Amino acid sequence: MIDFAICFASILLLQIITPWWWWILIVPFVIGMIRARSVWYGFLIGMSSSGLLWFVSSIYYYFSDSQIIAHRVAEMFVLGSPILLILITGFMAALAGGFAGSSGQAIRRAISERP
Repeated sequence: MIDFAICFASILLLQIITPWWWWILIVPFVIGMIRARSVWYGFLIGMSSSGLLWFVSSIYYYFSDSQIIAHRVAEMFVLGSPILLILITGFMAALAGGFAGSSGQAIRRAISERP
């Protein structure tokens, strides 16, 4: 749980103070390298923190006067509903963060097990 909180808070802080979106990849990768006990645990930490953060921020932006843009983007991708766009955004962020976390742990394991 502490790993989730560290990862979530780090991504949130970095997303607020910098204009870059790829913190959802870098932070879980580093947490996976440093703290993850297994590849699966690294995947879960990255997936839950990145996915939840982007899902909640998508909902926040949708309800803070961004409905018009969300509707237009949903139409552009032929989704029909901006709620589906929010769900897909959270899911894609969760997958990206999960794979980054598991990759970090796998690289740590590969480096530490070298002869």
